[in-house]
Amino acid sequence: MTQRQVVTALLIIQIFGTILLATGQVLRDASSIILPMSIAIAILLIVLLWAYRRGWEPARMIDIVIVTVAVGIATPDEFVVQRQALIALVPMALAQVLGGPRWVVGSALGMLAIFTLRAGSEHGFVTTYTADLRTIAIFIFIVASMALSRIIADTAVRNAMKQQQRAEEAFARIETQAQTLQEQTQALQAQNQRQQRLLDLVAQLETPAILLAEGVLLAPVVGPIDDQRAQSFVGRLLEAASLQRARLVIIDIAGASNVDSRAAALLGQAVQALRLIGCQVAISGISAELAHTLVTAGISFNGVPTVRTPREAIEHFQILIELS
Repeated sequence: MTQRQVVTALLIIQIFGTILLATGQVLRDASSIILPMSIAIAILLIVLLWAYRRGWEPARMIDIVIVTVAVGIATPDEFVVQRQALIALVPMALAQVLGGPRWVVGSALGMLAIFTLRAGSEHGFVTTYTADLRTIAIFIFIVASMALSRIIADTAVRNAMKQQQRAEEAFARIETQAQTLQEQTQALQAQNQRQQRLLDLVAQLETPAILLAEGVLLAPVVGPIDDQRAQSFVGRLLEAASLQRARLVIIDIAGASNVDSRAAALLGQAVQALRLIGCQVAISGISAELAHTLVTAGISFNGVPTVRTPREAIEHFQILIELS
């Protein structure tokens, strides 16, 4: 239960208890001062309950004062100067729940003050609770225990609230980190998508075949050639040659750079694949450096004419056609 629920329940219990007390007093002795006092206290408690339900926190402390005064005044004289009664502990018990350690001590002192005044000079202002050191010690022990128990409870509540606050802060940090990670993930995904679109655009711009004349395709190679790019080039070139029904494919590598032995071997595979689908192949633009690389790697394009420019390849192809 929450503190508000506990306080509300205590006020309701006090209201019903006071009404029962007034009813019993009517049946027993309607002329006693206890009857109007009970009615007045019940009305005050109802007002306090109404005020507390609307957020007025001082209602708790006023309730402690009312109960302390009411018990101090309404307690029979017998339990003030002759015998002890448990009713004297009611205000302290109520203060332990509704107030705090200071209110526990304050209600105890208030009760003793009222009892002392009621004892009067007739009994030397000595009550049954202050008549001897043993009773005083027991009374002090009970009050101190109530106050200490409330201190322990308040400390536990504060620690729990601090732990809850730390947990909420940690949870908020985790949520913030999760949101940041999600945003970073989305940003990375968007970046990857942009990079993929750029790669697709580059692949599209790297046109493997340009139709120069009917049945003649030019495949220019520009920039560095690695394994992935060479394999992509071979696949796209074979597809283009098949679609265009090419009879001659000119692979121009004048603009290629960083052609190593692996890339040269892949170009050789491209030549062989093109010849298998019925295309004649010519290679143009072989530089001195590339020629040295091919010789060093032991790669040769047997049966494939090598020319300096694509134009020479076309002229050579036309001569072959005329001779045939």
